[in-house]
Amino acid sequence: MRGQGTVEYTSGERTALTIIAVIGAVGLNGVFLYGLFVRPELIMAVLTNPVACAFVIEALVLTGLLAYLLDKWGVSRVHWGWFVLLSLAGGLAFALPVVLLASGRGRDSAA
Repeated sequence: MRGQGTVEYTSGERTALTIIAVIGAVGLNGVFLYGLFVRPELIMAVLTNPVACAFVIEALVLTGLLAYLLDKWGVSRVHWGWFVLLSLAGGLAFALPVVLLASGRGRDSAA
């Protein structure tokens, strides 16, 4: 059963979420893409490092858990599958703000 909570974001909060999404997509994901295409040996080094693999696995598990919780709490109207896809494509720092902003609940409340 989906939660019925309502979340409203101020214009400042929406701006902050947008900035975080851009930093996640361009900055953090950009570093990953640079390593993937320009320095592919670094990706192989990560995959052979057990500590780095633990962090990668943890990120994947937490992505699934966060997708489930966002759906359960009703924080976003975006399907959980889109959250997972956005997370894999651009990282959690990109996906979470995008999903929260896409919920359609981000309008300022009348003051």
